Amino acid sequence: MPLTARVFFAEPSGRDVARLFAAAAWRFGPPRHSVSDQGPQFTSRAFKRALARLSVRHRYGAIGRSGSIAIIERFFRALKTIARLRSKPPLLRGDIERRLSVAFDYYAWLRPHQGLAGATPAEVYLGRRPDHLDAIAPARGRPGEGAGIRRPPFEIHYLDPEHRLAHLARKAA
Repeated sequence: MPLTARVFFAEPSGRDVARLFAAAAWRFGPPRHSVSDQGPQFTSRAFKRALARLSVRHRYGAIGRSGSIAIIERFFRALKTIARLRSKPPLLRGDIERRLSVAFDYYAWLRPHQGLAGATPAEVYLGRRPDHLDAIAPARGRPGEGAGIRRPPFEIHYLDPEHRLAHLARKAA
């Protein structure tokens, strides 16, 4: 479950990452572990001190072994795809922040995850029953199945102006 984020236009320092991590830990509680690559911001004294103050154990991915932090790598790939960060011309800071905000919301609250058995990260994080378990399969147009079909109680909404991030919303009464 993504808890916090910040846009950096240059490589963030250990102090930058330590502040971001500490802010998330203060708001949501510290995790047991932090998993990262061995980038300079994660091996810095400032980041190590922040983790020590929070009693968080730090685990590194193996150097040169792709997949050792596969879950984190997959998250960033999904986020970049959802936010369409590879567009040209270069994006302005406000546009990047808006796209990332929408992408985080979509990823956490609306996008079902195979690794979570179809639940969203927010449903798992909050301990809620996944909405997809209450879904009703639609009629498939076979003879005799069409009688008494009502109009669906939902409509399609989009989170983005490009109409790429669709979700279902209940119709207003």
